[in-house]
Amino acid sequence: MSFHELFSDSEASQGRSYAIANTLRDAIYRGLIQENEQLHQSQLADQLGVSPIPLREALKQLESEGLVRFQGRRGAVVTGLSLAEAREIYDMITWIECGVFRLAFPLLTKRLLDDEERLLQTMEAEPDVVVWRDLNAQFHASLYEPADRPMTMDTLATLRRQVDRYIRVHLDSMRDESEKQHRRILQAAIKGDVEEAVAALAEHLENTSKDLQAHMRNRRRSRR
Repeated sequence: MSFHELFSDSEASQGRSYAIANTLRDAIYRGLIQENEQLHQSQLADQLGVSPIPLREALKQLESEGLVRFQGRRGAVVTGLSLAEAREIYDMITWIECGVFRLAFPLLTKRLLDDEERLLQTMEAEPDVVVWRDLNAQFHASLYEPADRPMTMDTLATLRRQVDRYIRVHLDSMRDESEKQHRRILQAAIKGDVEEAVAALAEHLENTSKDLQAHMRNRRRSRR
């Protein structure tokens, strides 16, 4: 999918600067724009058929998400993560998710857990990995929502944006095991066993972290 196609789809439902940000974010996630790649604003404006002002607003939005940084004369550059940074970010994600899940656990209702069961069934039948990723985020967020910690969830979302682009590239290889781990989390929640459920979540996130780091090593090795 080209920049123009991504932009046309996004602009139909969003304002212009939001649409540009969504397009560039999606291109970064899909690997169409690589880490440490310079974003030439005049070229991007021509490709997308937009003026410089909404483009710069979009880049500022991506900067706030940690996907882009401004480097003097180089202008906007796509950020990259070291292995140590990726590991640290996933450690923070694990601490936050396990903590919020523990807070939410006593407030999980049968209706919510039934909805999570239906969501897992939808995920298991979903062929599109991009859609699957969004369903995966929904599965996790729904488990934590009863805790009512909006600031914590905003922090979690910021951390996840830092690593999602790497995970998204190799979702196919992670799906089967992730779905089994989701099942273990949900089964423990249905039983009402908070320790088992939190332990299953921690194991799931640790496995994802290890897969992420292995993928980053292989990706960088292949570029040498």
